[in-house]
Amino acid sequence: MLAEVLKEKQEIIYRALTLVLSSIFFAHIPLLLFLIYMGHHGFFSYDFFSEGLFGLKVFFFLTSIFVLMTSLALFWWVVPLVEKWKKDNFKTLPFIGIVLFNLFFITILFVTFPEDGDIFRVAYLCAIGLFISTHIAFLLHAKPNEQLRSLITVMFIITFMSLHLREQASAVLANGLKIYGVGGSIEVSLVPKMLADNELKGRLILLSPKHIYIKLDNSNNVSTVDRARFDIMTIKHNE
Repeated sequence: MLAEVLKEKQEIIYRALTLVLSSIFFAHIPLLLFLIYMGHHGFFSYDFFSEGLFGLKVFFFLTSIFVLMTSLALFWWVVPLVEKWKKDNFKTLPFIGIVLFNLFFITILFVTFPEDGDIFRVAYLCAIGLFISTHIAFLLHAKPNEQLRSLITVMFIITFMSLHLREQASAVLANGLKIYGVGGSIEVSLVPKMLADNELKGRLILLSPKHIYIKLDNSNNVSTVDRARFDIMTIKHNE
């Protein structure tokens, strides 16, 4: 009896630990994308991480929520299949409803996909969504040791895949930066405070608390500009 109680408590502790570690990993997926994005463009912003903590945390939170919601919108059907596998419990009608729900969003994805879109970027996002949905299913229905193995596997695969598909990973983050107007290669025009400085035009890579990282027109390299030198930044979002 005592052994069963201790075993049950141990399982609860392992489940809680795996859940915490999974939450930490999911929350740091945007950080991984940021580091890959900076490496892809050949720069690193110290002040972005040291002085832009509030905005960074908000962006991380929203990105993590978006990744989780997108994962389940496309691959929720994985959860009942894992439940069937691990607990031998399967409900046909709810499963059909989930499949129809996922098919609806998959159809939207294909219908709205542009002809000149990057199919590898979509494949990268879908792969992340599939692995995250599978891990969520393991958190809900698998044993604690299986949950931990699932977390280690998902961490390795997502990190490995992101590092080897740097262009696609960078493009995913760039889309988020474009939405908030703080990067992602949107066209910008910088008007200086001092008359001695010239107006700068180019594509904004990242806007940090102290610096503007920009690819100037006719240049493939990222230039670092002090934000204190400029009063106005006109942003034009690309279509």
